[in-house]
Amino acid sequence: MNRNEAKMVAEELYKLIHKDVRNIVSQTVKEETEEWIGAKEAAKVLGWSVGTLYNRIEEIPHTKLNNRLRFKKSALLQYLNR
Repeated sequence: MNRNEAKMVAEELYKLIHKDVRNIVSQTVKEETEEWIGAKEAAKVLGWSVGTLYNRIEEIPHTKLNNRLRFKKSALLQYLNR
C-alpha cells in the first residue's frame, strides 16, 4: 500500500468514525434532556386511565423518585410502538 492509498483509507475511517461518534453524542444528549412526566400525563400519552396505568405498571418502563412514579415520554412512545 502506498502513501496515497493509506491516506484514502485513513480519510474513509475518519468519516465513518466521525459519523458514529456524532450519532452517539446526539443520542446521549437527547436521552439526557428527555422529558420525564408523572402518572397522569403518562396515562394520557398511553390513552389509558390512571387506574389502568397502575394496574399494568409492571409492563410499563418507569422509575420511582421520592415515592412518585416517573415516566420517560420517549420510552412510553416506544412501548406503544412495540
